Amino acid sequence: MTRPYLIIPQLIEQPTWGGRYILELKGWSENSTNGNKIGQSYELTKTTQLSVNIKDSTDLNFSQNSEGIPIQDVLHEGEKMPLLIKINQARGNSFQLHIKPETPSERWLPKPESWYFLENGYISLGLRDGINIGEYKNTCEEINIFMHGLSGKIVSNELDLGEARKQAHIFVSNKNPWQYVNLFETKKNDLIDLSMGALHHSWEENTALCPLGNIVYEVQLDASDDEATIRAFDQGKIKDDGTIRDMNIEDYFENLDTDPAHNNIEHVRRVQNGDELLRTKFYSVDIIHVSNDEKLMTCGHFSHLYVHDGDVNITAGGTTIRVTKGHSCFIPSSVEKYEISSNTANSVILKTFVSD
Repeated sequence: MTRPYLIIPQLIEQPTWGGRYILELKGWSENSTNGNKIGQSYELTKTTQLSVNIKDSTDLNFSQNSEGIPIQDVLHEGEKMPLLIKINQARGNSFQLHIKPETPSERWLPKPESWYFLENGYISLGLRDGINIGEYKNTCEEINIFMHGLSGKIVSNELDLGEARKQAHIFVSNKNPWQYVNLFETKKNDLIDLSMGALHHSWEENTALCPLGNIVYEVQLDASDDEATIRAFDQGKIKDDGTIRDMNIEDYFENLDTDPAHNNIEHVRRVQNGDELLRTKFYSVDIIHVSNDEKLMTCGHFSHLYVHDGDVNITAGGTTIRVTKGHSCFIPSSVEKYEISSNTANSVILKTFVSD
């Protein structure tokens, strides 16, 4: 428990978005995934597996799942793993929000989350000034009714899937729900903090501005979509079996923060302050530039280290592991101190830990 561990990431296929970016980031571009698109890589979660025998991330294999031990095995008794950290290659996400952490709800859990862009992106975020909320809600409801009608016709073999998708595209384009929300281009290294909840957000699709989709390093409290994600519009998507995703339009508008000051992107944009990249009451992220040996203390908290750039050695308790770009390691809270040294001219690490 007093040593660092390489994390075995969990790769998540996403057939309607995703791609090869995550595999190439990790140096796995030559490995076969049967042509399937990878949309997410879970870098830390309560089900994370830690590698015991492998001490060099270049020896990890994307299909490897038998070398690890559960992360629970290295946590102190009573210590919890509340975080979900993931890399996303995403586009065309639903219009959604999460409730404010202080909001009492029998149906929904809060899911504070923050985005650090690894490449340029394109998002919708917050409401446009001066919109009519009633018109916005009616638009979402009309689209939902139309989509349910299409889905029913597909399932009953009255309508071909391809034709239904064409009709959905035309109807949604004419209704244009994007007219009610802010659309922004984001730049590499932009940091958006949605940990306060109740704000509309979505990763949008724009092949001209961001052909790879939105490449995002995301930190959040771990809560499932069924428990925490409130959706109002799903981009007119129809699944291959003809079904559509359930919307929660009433709950979306009930919890939507309409304060114009809060819907401004500057309200949620964060700027680096020294080594401090992000501070919330749930989690914190530091950015560490490693040119010389760095000696760090855990201060009784576990740490997640993601190598944003470069190649580093991390030593604690007599064990050294090598972590290359795109890979992560876990430092248990039982480790009092650890050392980081760079194998390149300058390495950059994102260090995430639970806030006090």
